[in-house]
Amino acid sequence: MPAATDQFFEEFVLNWPRLRDRVVVFLGAGASIGAVNVHNAPLPNAYDLRNALWKEFKADRNRPFDPAELKLMSLEHAAAIIETSTGRDEVDKFLLERFTCDKPMWQHLALPYLKPLSIFTTNYDEMVELGYKHHGSVPDVICDGKEPPSGRHAIYKPHGSLGHSKRPVGKGGLVITQFDYFSMISEYRKMLKASLSSLGESCVIIAGYSFGDMDIGAELYALRKESGGTPWYAVFPRTDPQVRQMYSQRLNIRQIGMTLEGFLSELDKRVNFIPPEHKHAKRGRLKAKGIIQ
Repeated sequence: MPAATDQFFEEFVLNWPRLRDRVVVFLGAGASIGAVNVHNAPLPNAYDLRNALWKEFKADRNRPFDPAELKLMSLEHAAAIIETSTGRDEVDKFLLERFTCDKPMWQHLALPYLKPLSIFTTNYDEMVELGYKHHGSVPDVICDGKEPPSGRHAIYKPHGSLGHSKRPVGKGGLVITQFDYFSMISEYRKMLKASLSSLGESCVIIAGYSFGDMDIGAELYALRKESGGTPWYAVFPRTDPQVRQMYSQRLNIRQIGMTLEGFLSELDKRVNFIPPEHKHAKRGRLKAKGIIQ
């Protein structure tokens, strides 16, 4: 659906003068689609990561690995089995290698110009932090329930962060096994409430997140029911009318049918919040300079 005909995008643009100072951004894996790591390999999704872990640590090397052998086994279950037999250090090394990036994507470079009050991301990668580095400072990275110092903004990372991967789960260590998730369930609500400090006033933009994590999704659902009348928006490219209706009726969230990159680019065309040197039209030049992927 073109940006010009997306009713909720048009609504967001109309509301921009009233919402721009109270934006909170929530990023899921979809916000990093298309990114490559330092080895120029695509960042894996959950299905691909499950298969790669199993192939590396459990599969019989004397015959080709067939992902169908795992049937409906989840990533979290597979990782727990691998951790039991291989040890946690090897799992963490594998994740560090697969998710380490040395450059942000354009959307991560542009995101700080939204001036979000905080960012909440389920991603391990540090592309948000890499984007902020081009702005001269990086918000506090918080992987537990604490609040940032007064006057400072935060990037909340409940599933851990590559830069803190040596720490215990709940303090920055990477959440990957089902037991890691069990230990973090009680922390999610605290982190979400901290990131949504003005719950009734925050305009939450949820980008690239499908509510597939039942634990975090359930907390978001509960917090949305508690929040005030300020609109929340979900940004992802699917424009199925039933999906839009479900988000609107069941979650009270308005879905904008764009990628995060497309959303930021189109918003800038309408309200001009990105400076000339970092506009989407300069993306090719930014890549050539090695600033973005």
